[in-house]
Amino acid sequence: MLDIGGQFRTRWEAQDQFDIRGYAPGAGVQFVLTRISVDFNFHIGPNTRAFLELRDARAIGSKLGREDFRRSNPFEDVVDIRQGFVEATKIAGSPIGIKIGRQQISYGDQRVFGPGQWGNTGRYAWDAAMLKVETSRLDSEIWVGRFVRNLPEIWPNRPFAAPTAFVSYNRLKGLPLSLDLFYTLKHESQATIHTETGSAGLHSHSIGVQAQGTAVRVMDYAGTYVRQFGRFGPYDICASGLNASTGITFPLPWSPRLAGQFTRGSGDPYPASGTYGTFDGVFGGADIMFYGYLNLFFWPNLRDLQADIQARPFKSLTLRSEFHHFALDQARDAWYSTAGRVQRRDPTGSSGRYLGKELDVRAIWKANDHLELMGGFGYFRPGRFVGSTGPSANAHWHFLQAIVSF
Repeated sequence: MLDIGGQFRTRWEAQDQFDIRGYAPGAGVQFVLTRISVDFNFHIGPNTRAFLELRDARAIGSKLGREDFRRSNPFEDVVDIRQGFVEATKIAGSPIGIKIGRQQISYGDQRVFGPGQWGNTGRYAWDAAMLKVETSRLDSEIWVGRFVRNLPEIWPNRPFAAPTAFVSYNRLKGLPLSLDLFYTLKHESQATIHTETGSAGLHSHSIGVQAQGTAVRVMDYAGTYVRQFGRFGPYDICASGLNASTGITFPLPWSPRLAGQFTRGSGDPYPASGTYGTFDGVFGGADIMFYGYLNLFFWPNLRDLQADIQARPFKSLTLRSEFHHFALDQARDAWYSTAGRVQRRDPTGSSGRYLGKELDVRAIWKANDHLELMGGFGYFRPGRFVGSTGPSANAHWHFLQAIVSF
C-alpha cells in the first residue's frame, strides 16, 4: 500500500540589525521563504516500509546568496531528497528492528537531538544505519551516521565528511514519568574542524538524561542534563549542559499557563589552559527557537533565564509570550551563534557577562487539519557585553507563516 502526503510552507520575515548568520548592527532585510515537501510511504508488509521525501526550498528577496553558504545552505535546496530509508520492526516476531538510509532523527523536546525544521532546509538529516530494540520496559535506538549538507548546486545532497556520530538513545517505560538516557560519540580523526587558533581533531563523548512529568494535576516539569568529556585537538574536554523547567496550567477559561526555565551551557573560564570547557550542544535543533525567536543565541557558554505566558482563547488559537535574560556563562569565553561560530569575545573578561534581554510573542491558529497560520515578533535589547565588544543596536524580527498540509 502506498500513502502519499506533503506540506507547503511559506514565511515572510523582516530582520533588523541581524541576519541568519547572527547579530549584525546595520543589517536589515525582508524576504519570503517557501518550502514544499512530498512524501511517499510504501508499506511492504505489516512491519516493513520504504519511505521517500522530496523537498524543494527557496528564498525570494534575500540579500544573501549561495556564495554566503558554502558549508550548508539554510535557505535554498532545489528538489532534493530530504529522507529516503527502509525500515523493518519486530523482525521475525523479535523485538529487533532496523532503519537504514537518509532520515530525520529527533528525541524528547529536540533540545539535544532535533532536525531543526524551523529553518527552510532543516538543520539535521542523517545518512545513518539504526538498530531498534522494543521491549515492554525499554525502547532503544543505536545508530551510526553523518549529517547531510544542504547544497542546491549538488544533487543529491551528500553527508559531511566529519564528524561521524555514534548514538545510543534509550527510553525507559513503566515509570511515573518520561525518562530517557543517552550516549553520543562525535569522532573526527583528521584536523578538519576549524577553530580560532587553527584546526583540530575531535573525539568527544556526551552522556545525558532527559526527564518529563507532572507533579500534580496542573503542574508539570522537565529537565535535561548532559556531561561531555574526551579530546578536542590537544585539549581535554570537560563541559556540561543543563535545562530545567516547570509550569502551571490553571483550570480556568483560556487555559492560562505560567512557566519558567533555566538553561546553562558551560563556557571555558581559562581558554588555552589545557582543558576545553565549552559545551557544544550535541545535535540539538539550534533553530527551533529555544533561545529566543531571533536565534541570536545557542547553548554553548550561555545562561538563559526564561519566563513564559500562554493562553488559548479558543481551541484552535494559541497565544504565547516569552521573556529571556541572556548572559555568558564565562566572561572570557565567547558569545556563540546557532552555527557554533564566535560572534563576540573579550579574552580579558572585562566586558562582563550580561548579553541582553529579549521579548518574543507569537500567535498560532490551527484553522483545520490542513491549514495552520502563525505570526509574531521578537525584540532584543543588548546588554553591557555587547556594547563593550563592538557595534550595538536593538534588534527586531517579525514574521507571518502559513502551512498547508495534504
